[in-house]
Amino acid sequence: MALAAFTVTSCSTNKLDDGTYNFEVYATNDLHGRFFDSLYVSKDRYETHRYSLASVATAVKEARENSGKDNVVLIDVGDHLQGDNAVYYSNFVDTLSEHIFSRVMNYLEFDATVVGNHDIEPGAAVYNKVVKELNMPYLAANAIDTKTGEPYFEPYTILNKGGVKIAVIGMTNPNIPNWLAPHLWEDIEFEMIATSMERWVKYVRETEKPHFVIAAIHAGLGDEESDSRENPARYVARNVKGIDLMLAAHDHKIAAEKIDNGEKEIWVLEGGSRGAALSKASVEIVVKNGEIVATNVDGKTIEMSGVEPDAEYMAHFRDDFLKVKEFTNREVGMLSNTITSRDAYFGPSAYIDMIHTLQLSASGADISFAAPLSFNATIEEGVLNYQNLLDIYPFENQLNVIELSGQEIKDYLEYSYANWVNDNPVQNGHLLNIKRDEKRNRWSFNHPSFNFDSAAGIIYEVDITKGDGERVSVLSMADGSDFAMNATYRVALTSYRASGGGYLLEHGAGIPKEQIADRIVELYADIREILYDQVQSDGVLQAKKLNHWKFVPANVVDGLAKKDHGLLFE
Repeated sequence: MALAAFTVTSCSTNKLDDGTYNFEVYATNDLHGRFFDSLYVSKDRYETHRYSLASVATAVKEARENSGKDNVVLIDVGDHLQGDNAVYYSNFVDTLSEHIFSRVMNYLEFDATVVGNHDIEPGAAVYNKVVKELNMPYLAANAIDTKTGEPYFEPYTILNKGGVKIAVIGMTNPNIPNWLAPHLWEDIEFEMIATSMERWVKYVRETEKPHFVIAAIHAGLGDEESDSRENPARYVARNVKGIDLMLAAHDHKIAAEKIDNGEKEIWVLEGGSRGAALSKASVEIVVKNGEIVATNVDGKTIEMSGVEPDAEYMAHFRDDFLKVKEFTNREVGMLSNTITSRDAYFGPSAYIDMIHTLQLSASGADISFAAPLSFNATIEEGVLNYQNLLDIYPFENQLNVIELSGQEIKDYLEYSYANWVNDNPVQNGHLLNIKRDEKRNRWSFNHPSFNFDSAAGIIYEVDITKGDGERVSVLSMADGSDFAMNATYRVALTSYRASGGGYLLEHGAGIPKEQIADRIVELYADIREILYDQVQSDGVLQAKKLNHWKFVPANVVDGLAKKDHGLLFE
């Protein structure tokens, strides 16, 4: 790897005069396009979010006024190009104008931003455009261009804050190939963070000789013992020498903690998501006889709830907000009846069966797999606007068709329901695999509900009283014809699932990760786009139950389902 190609020099000398140097590091993460405090469509009598980047703008402005702009570092740690109508509009509707993310980052004068897994999701046309538009580096040292062997994005940057030379090494989540279709990250390979960070810290320390090194990784906290592919922040902080500060992201947690790595204690900071909290590290460097004798760091997170949005920021981007609001509220058709994702956890639902019907119709496949992508969304009968389509289908997934045997289909569903259904419902008193979060005073699933795939095109039962691998009984195809374990079927599913997302194909159907791509036989457009075209064509979106499956036995299911529905949603 031609590491020297990325050398950046911002200081004429690495020597600091004797004295004490102070600066502050602020970080956002997982903004998911939450750039505005206002909603595009009012919900339940409120029209503004409790926090957003507009509140962060207020906090950053105050920090720069109090500490001096030259003493403030501002970093975003990824996942900003997906999740809100503002970025969807820039990604896919107005693709010629400068991207809204680029403009808000440039306006707020961020020093660096990191590539998140959702920032790869819109495709190369979007993230390559953003690279050119940003006035700061877009970092991902562990995303390697397979054509050159060098980082596809910039690996690190050097900042000069009050004479202090600060290195920021950025890394993205290496689990991207398990979530996104290959064409979205074509010509990129993703290295594990710990090994890549160790190499880059050593290189940056030897070549740049910085006074302070920040590791900014779009990866979750995990634990100190596990070199997790997806969530290794604590592990890296403990095991990689030469880091002074760790900025984490991805798992949407709020954290400010110290980890001992044998040389010193490293602060690990993360600020939730969508501007919920701002990570802050106050740094003091003491120099005597030309040498750094002490580096003191104090970390915390600052809650953004209650922080007034910056008026100048909001005024500057007012026209952008109004354009997105107009797009969001554009009428696209009608919905035949009210649908809710709540129903999807307890049996067939109009919401999920509408997606099944769409996938089967668009692809001509034999069977469809689909899961509730919104935990608790209700769309009322009547006029549909574009926001409703985003509520129904919030992710940019493409429709794929894959070939599976009857046995693989059964095993796939067994894996899905094993995560979905309680292991021992009669003894534990719950139909669903849920737990009580004492801190939040609420009940939630033990596994992500967007991995709870059901099927259409086959008639089957799920016996909740049986154990793993024995719950699902496939009775027939939907038309009454035989379902055979040794037959091959064409199955419609999302690109996320066809890329290995949720591990249903790998751990459920038993298909090795490297063989999944060979099973894909057809590729279609974005599922929301197919949904939009269907509404435009028919004028009305039909949402009807197919009733292709059910939980049994009914005398056990009914009471438990009523109880769990109340715990989750009432």
